[in-house]
Amino acid sequence: MDILDKFIEQAKENVKRGYYDLSREAMPNIKRNSLKQKLLSPYFTLIAEIKHASPAGEYSFDDVDVRKLAFKFKEAGADAISVVVEPKIFKGRLDNVAIAKKTGLPVLFKDFIIGETQIKSAAALGADCILLIVKVGERLNLDIGKLIRRAHSYGMEVLLECYDKEEVKKALTTEADIIGINNRDLKTLKVNLNQTREIMEYLGTQSLNRPVISESGIKSNKDAEFIRAQGVNGILVGTAIWTANDQYAKIKELKLIGN
Repeated sequence: MDILDKFIEQAKENVKRGYYDLSREAMPNIKRNSLKQKLLSPYFTLIAEIKHASPAGEYSFDDVDVRKLAFKFKEAGADAISVVVEPKIFKGRLDNVAIAKKTGLPVLFKDFIIGETQIKSAAALGADCILLIVKVGERLNLDIGKLIRRAHSYGMEVLLECYDKEEVKKALTTEADIIGINNRDLKTLKVNLNQTREIMEYLGTQSLNRPVISESGIKSNKDAEFIRAQGVNGILVGTAIWTANDQYAKIKELKLIGN
């Protein structure tokens, strides 16, 4: 069993114990803010992440004023907010999605999604986009296309996360709205920013008809510049913001890459 298997087993337990069972219904007509359109703007996009703990052990916080933090992210220049909701490993909370939504920025529901219960919960909370992971789909033999269609039925977009070329090939056959390149190997948690470079070189001049973002391991202005030079539309950053002495300044730094 590797680390990803542990994440999946915890996801199954979270679903089984009713963590995602909300009293409110998932309404398809709730106002959604498009993350895809934000990424397709002329400006390089920064998705700042609310993540209370890092599974790699870089940090862990128990008491966070999520509303204050979300508006600080917005004021500093973040273009969207990713909210990690997994409660045991990442110390997330579902209600943080609705809190982040109050900023008016697109909100990504980030989790190890293994079924429709989680998607319905994301929709009820007002999420604009959900994360699906190709490798999780492969491990559990999930019908990723069906999960994407379910998200779309609620008016949400889908960010489909890949790690290597083979996963990107699969992702491009789906109706996912956004392709994510994770620089972190979910089996070992090791980070390699060259994953983005290699995959973008592989994609070459293909017409993707959708934006691409890079996730994980982006710590500095220099890293962000390197990633942007590979041709992606944006970055998702969590740990670098949460471990910074000044989170506002870190977001400003990551945004100063030609915008």
